[in-house]
Amino acid sequence: MSTESLTTGQWWIVSVVASASLLAAVHFCFRNRRATAYSLIAPALGTVAVLGFRGAHDHSEVEALVIFSVSLLSLALLIVAMRPDMEKIRAKALIGETYEVPKWKINLYGVVVVAFAVVVVFLLL
Repeated sequence: MSTESLTTGQWWIVSVVASASLLAAVHFCFRNRRATAYSLIAPALGTVAVLGFRGAHDHSEVEALVIFSVSLLSLALLIVAMRPDMEKIRAKALIGETYEVPKWKINLYGVVVVAFAVVVVFLLL
C-alpha cells in the first residue's frame, strides 16, 4: 500500500482513527480522566502542524497526514507497551515507595517504537 492508494479525505479519517487510538491507549493505561483529557493536546497540535506543514513547505498534505498518523500510532503502541510498568509505579506510589523502570527496558521500548514508525512511514511513502 502506498499513499497514492488513498485520497486526502481518507487520510484525514486515518488520522482521526489514530488520534482515537492514542486516546484509548491513554485511557486504558492510566485510568485517569485528567490524563485522557490532556492526551487531546497531541492530536490538536498535530492537526495544526499538518495544516502548517502543508502551507509552509512544498510537501503534500497526504505526506504530513501519514507522518502524523504513524506518530500517534507509535505513541499509542509505546503507552500500551509500558502499561505493566505504569501499574507498578502506581502500586508503589500508593504505599509511598518509588519505582523506576529499568533503563534497558526504556531503551528497548524506544528502539522498537521508533523502528515501527520508521518502517511504516517508509513503506507508505
